[in-house]
Amino acid sequence: MEVSDDDYNLEFRSVKDDAWYTCAVVLDHGNHRLRVKLEGYSQSFFDEVFSIANFSTNSEIEQFVQRFRPFSNPVQDYECSRIVQGVIVCAAHRRHEEVRYFDAIVDAVRYKEHTAEECLCSYLLCWQHGPSEGNVTKATIEDVCLLSHGDTNPKIVEFTNLMKQQLKGSSVRPQVFGSAGRSSHAGSPELSDHDIDMGGAKTTDRHHYIVLENLEKDLCPLLMMDFIQEHTSITAQTYVFPSLLLETNARGAIMVDSITKLKRIYDFINNPNHLITSFSGRPWVMAEDILRSGTFNTNLLSLQPNYENWNTENVLKVVRIGTEESKKSKQLKDLYLTFRNHLNVLVQRLDTEEKKEPGAFSFCKL
Repeated sequence: MEVSDDDYNLEFRSVKDDAWYTCAVVLDHGNHRLRVKLEGYSQSFFDEVFSIANFSTNSEIEQFVQRFRPFSNPVQDYECSRIVQGVIVCAAHRRHEEVRYFDAIVDAVRYKEHTAEECLCSYLLCWQHGPSEGNVTKATIEDVCLLSHGDTNPKIVEFTNLMKQQLKGSSVRPQVFGSAGRSSHAGSPELSDHDIDMGGAKTTDRHHYIVLENLEKDLCPLLMMDFIQEHTSITAQTYVFPSLLLETNARGAIMVDSITKLKRIYDFINNPNHLITSFSGRPWVMAEDILRSGTFNTNLLSLQPNYENWNTENVLKVVRIGTEESKKSKQLKDLYLTFRNHLNVLVQRLDTEEKKEPGAFSFCKL
């Protein structure tokens, strides 16, 4: 099956070794089979082939789609300033004269004065998958590529639509591939196996989510979703819960379909090197140091207001620690935590009193 050089415009995360490869995709067998051809491996023996029959759940389909993304861009020597701490890159991993590409987070940047023709900087990379997952190694600019973003390849959309139709008779809407993101590998949150039911019909799929506090009351969930996508390359479901009139902030949640994705999002939000704030400077606060798993009611989307012009006002941003802006945001975060801790003490005290005198708080007797 012949493909042209121009067809090799995607990256594919191989099922065989978890590495990223430049690839082309071909539909055959009446579009019921997708063949992934890896650049540099012309023989069909090396192709990775997927059939509609291989997928039995929507979660498996979404995970399959996430194995594809636009071609990552090599960084020119004069562009080294684009590689900053916290950015997710696709980097060359060298072992025994073999070079494969895996995702890594730039843990630190060691800038060195140089000319535009030759970059002398070095980078510490924390590998996100592959044989060195969790380890930090040194790299140079020729090892690093920046992630791109763009629309899903039409052949992948067509193939996934057929899979969706087979499962439920529905179609999958085109997605947007992830762009370069920021995160951190620091921190190990507690895992919790907990079910949450906010009313309505429960789903049967397994969900993984974290709860946030101190959000702007008019924050648009779509903006949250795009912000997480931009900085972690993960497509998540995001929610902002309704709040009372007298409350000055809101709670929200971020939900994904795997604990690995949730850890990456948690590490990004909980990165000690930065704070996430609204345009007004209100910092995000983790409601608890727990990654929760269970059934999460996706009907919560029906509670979200309709936001108009959401992408023009309520900007979210990453504020680097050490700046004047971060000092103010840190003070606001500490103030919120003090208030929350005080409120928790009052709740515990009320609970203790109610247990001591159960009848003292009964205002209505049947």
